[in-house]
Amino acid sequence: MNAIATNITMDWSKYTIDGWLEQFGAWCETVRMKGGDLPDGLHINQIYWLMREAGKEMPKGKSYIRCEINDYEADQVQALLRSLLKSENTDFTTKFALMCLIKNKVENKGLGMVAQETNQSKAQAAIMVSCARFYIAGHDKRLFL
Repeated sequence: MNAIATNITMDWSKYTIDGWLEQFGAWCETVRMKGGDLPDGLHINQIYWLMREAGKEMPKGKSYIRCEINDYEADQVQALLRSLLKSENTDFTTKFALMCLIKNKVENKGLGMVAQETNQSKAQAAIMVSCARFYIAGHDKRLFL
């Protein structure tokens, strides 16, 4: 099993930076839906199906992205993000910009919500997100804008 896992290569050209981050966010959401415990013991997936069976209206406020990456690819994206955020070579402003990009693409939050959560204007949040994209593209030549 380990021999197979080590021979897998990552095809970074499959998505852009935004695409990889959005897919990683969708992967995180599916993992959470598979078994996030709630206080009453129900799982998120069970609540979803109970609502569907009862004919309840499903929330429409957020657009959902279908997960099309596997666990290995998600691990590689997570390793990339960790290496950037934990690096001593990455300054505070860059880490802040990366955090804004992660909130926007991985957590699937709009720029207005990112701005509110990071205490800045929407225009500033948009600039931070763009700067983080360019930083990742310059840092890792395997990724494209």
